Amino acid sequence: MHRRSAHAKHGRSARSLNLRLPVLPDQWRRWALTLALSVTAGVLSFSFFPNPATMPVADRLLDKGAFAAPALPSLLGQGTSSSIADQAPAPVVTATAKDPATRKPGPAHSAAPAASAAAGGGTAFADAAGIGFFDGTQSPAGMETAATWLGSSSSLKYAQDFIDATDFTKISNPWQLSHWQGSPFTMIWGVPMVPCGAPATQCATNVSDYNEVANGGANSYYVTLANNLVAAGFGSSYIRLGWEFNADWMGWAICNQSDSALTSWASDFVPAFRNIVTSMRSVSGQHFKFIWNPIDTANANCPGGNLENFYPGDQYVDAVALDAYDGIGTATSSDQARWNDILNGVNAGGYTAVQPASINGQSFQGYGLNWLAAFGHEHNKEISLPEWGLMDAATDGGGGDDAYYMTQMTQWIKTYASGPALFWNYGGGTLQLNIPNYTNGGTPNASAVFKAAFGS
Repeated sequence: MHRRSAHAKHGRSARSLNLRLPVLPDQWRRWALTLALSVTAGVLSFSFFPNPATMPVADRLLDKGAFAAPALPSLLGQGTSSSIADQAPAPVVTATAKDPATRKPGPAHSAAPAASAAAGGGTAFADAAGIGFFDGTQSPAGMETAATWLGSSSSLKYAQDFIDATDFTKISNPWQLSHWQGSPFTMIWGVPMVPCGAPATQCATNVSDYNEVANGGANSYYVTLANNLVAAGFGSSYIRLGWEFNADWMGWAICNQSDSALTSWASDFVPAFRNIVTSMRSVSGQHFKFIWNPIDTANANCPGGNLENFYPGDQYVDAVALDAYDGIGTATSSDQARWNDILNGVNAGGYTAVQPASINGQSFQGYGLNWLAAFGHEHNKEISLPEWGLMDAATDGGGGDDAYYMTQMTQWIKTYASGPALFWNYGGGTLQLNIPNYTNGGTPNASAVFKAAFGS
């Protein structure tokens, strides 16, 4: 889960309870972060978000227990602590809603243009995999309402949920499988590569566990996970494994917490990914598709984090993906400038810590949507957007009710998304669509574009 903070050219603020940590050695910084989260969790809830100038993220996970409507929202990046063993799970959310009275005026928008195509190979939307939502509710009812709004029960194909990262036992035996049984949607499961000691996956890396996964010592847990998914009827799910690994806030991050360099355990990522894929594919009856899923480098990256070096190999990957939100945490001069950052994988019009290798003679500024289209085409993989969505201008440097972004993104999806494209339809930093009897994010203009693009 995840949401992301933007890079400033000379560094990035530390992620912790909206406070800045002092500049300390990595181990001290992780200790300080863990202590701060532990203390806060004992009071009410804990938040893994960056300072108010940065983006929210999708890293949501939930508490365990029998399902019941939660009293308070809690997404993957924000968990709710409790001493009650069988507390009902709360929805996974990634940002805390801001009181409307404290919000700044929204940005002035450009007229929504005809979208331009990105570079690289693509697939017509008629032949593409389709769209879906993440709404944080862990049930299909709301999405069924949204499908009706779009014109037919088949308008939405995918739903997404995130597996509890507390420990290997929770990872291997997801409590929420029964919530989705009988759903008309194909599932995309966010699968943690290492435990976090709490449901959410934004955490300091447990290096010992990461080494265990990379060495094959945790293979049996992922075999058990695959068996449980198959037994529950989810043998054809997409497995979103180790998502946003180039972001410093994930438990399997390859960038250190100051984004100044790669972590010392970055070399664990590829063998860990391969071991998990091999383990899950060993189970009879599975037809999983595995998504390799960094985040657009407009939102996160570090020196040395060249994504090509962390690609596990074509035999371990079925779909390549980026998460691409309409906001990077740094104000841009216009809707078009912000969109160009997303396409090019650069922050605030020009900065990225790493530049991709050229593909068939084509060069790229950063790992953005232009790069993704070309990389997916080169490797003959499905091209997916497991997270994309609108961002609150007041807190996350986004475009708010941005019809320009929505026009461009829906056209890009129709042109290039041969794999699942999941709109992040949850509030609090990220903005929901306006769908009667379902969600209302104060986004009438963007919602109209979405419906025109994907409705029947």
